[in-house]
Amino acid sequence: MIHLLHGNFYSLLRSKRFWIVTVLLTVGAAWDAMAQRRMAAFDGGALIDNTIINCAAWQFILLPCLCGLFINTDYHDGTIRCKLTVGRSRTAVYLSNFITVYAMELFFMALSVSAVLIAGAGLTIGNPGNVVLRLGVLLMLFLALTAICVFVAMLITNRSALVICAMVGLSLMFGGQAICLALESPKVIPNYGSVTMTTNEDGEQTMQYLDKEGNPISADDIPMIPNPSYIDEPFQSILRTANNIQPGGQLWEILWDGHRVFSDDGTQVETIEYTPRWQLALYSTAVTLLFLGLGLALFRRKDLK
Repeated sequence: MIHLLHGNFYSLLRSKRFWIVTVLLTVGAAWDAMAQRRMAAFDGGALIDNTIINCAAWQFILLPCLCGLFINTDYHDGTIRCKLTVGRSRTAVYLSNFITVYAMELFFMALSVSAVLIAGAGLTIGNPGNVVLRLGVLLMLFLALTAICVFVAMLITNRSALVICAMVGLSLMFGGQAICLALESPKVIPNYGSVTMTTNEDGEQTMQYLDKEGNPISADDIPMIPNPSYIDEPFQSILRTANNIQPGGQLWEILWDGHRVFSDDGTQVETIEYTPRWQLALYSTAVTLLFLGLGLALFRRKDLK
């Protein structure tokens, strides 16, 4: 295993794609921190908490792509066959690739967080404990994402592995976002026709609501109707649990630091609820073990001719 890991890391460090992604992620993280610094120059109260966490979004997109490229290159160059020919077990080859890809993610995360802290030096971390906890959950969900992407890349030997890995990452990420937004739909919504801007005698512009017939209506008199997009129980709990199990759903739960819960009348956000962090970590562990076990079982039987 040690020799396999040594060979993987040697190949990785010689890869131009790896260093291009490294530069992009580092520059992007530093740029976000400097934008936060410019914001702090205006109001003096900008926090850097979310800036530290937000670097995970780009990693969620780029990690599957690099995983597909790295493993598929081994297939294309015949490296995996060579490893097996010299006596390495299929289990060792599979696990060494898994460890290599996850180590790459740990490197990206450490570099991005360091870039934010350096570029944002002097900015305040409002809740250090919460930031550390969220980073820990992110590392667990990236462990699950790594298991999924390695599973795909190790079982697909042609060039489509890169595209499929990229599509898996994008689908999990934006699918999770779409489900999170759908679950945050209020029970009721205002029923009006349109909004227009009007100018009063003092020259000030105000919003004027119009009903379905085009008649002016006061904002306080707008009727509320049931929201056809609202997801009621028990489907809301089932869908949220399913979304929290997959890495993309967890990503938005962490990036947004919880999810909105509307009041019973649906007119306003009553509170922000948090899925227990230990629960998210448990889901990630289960997904990791599932795809690792399934991947190992299928790779042992795979014909590599």
